[in-house]
Amino acid sequence: MRRIIGTIVGLVLAISLIDGAWELAERWFPAAIAADASAQEMLARFVMAMPLAGQGIIAVGWFLAGLVGAFAALRIGQWRPGGWIVALVLVADGVWNLTQLTQPLWLQGATLILPLAGMWLAEWHFHRARPGDPLIN
Repeated sequence: MRRIIGTIVGLVLAISLIDGAWELAERWFPAAIAADASAQEMLARFVMAMPLAGQGIIAVGWFLAGLVGAFAALRIGQWRPGGWIVALVLVADGVWNLTQLTQPLWLQGATLILPLAGMWLAEWHFHRARPGDPLIN
């Protein structure tokens, strides 16, 4: 049961970080786009017109989602595949995102690579909880 809860918590944190990065980029770098286009077309124009700093915020969000989500799944579940499940769900979400939204080429690559890099870093720093660690009690 602990493995399932850890994986779910990791996924919730990861998706929240991605959504938060998009919201932050949208708030700091609003785009003036005509409202007569469809919602998907408006979002595609928004991303392509966004300054590099805004796109960077989105890329950092993908990295932090992989790092924080995977580390939470690893630490809570004490199970290495839980972190990889989080990372692979993020990559699948990134692939779906790429099919739905036009993005610059570098951001497309970042959407796929950065969650895996975050997972790798989380796994590298992960250690199994030992008796006396605060998360065991």
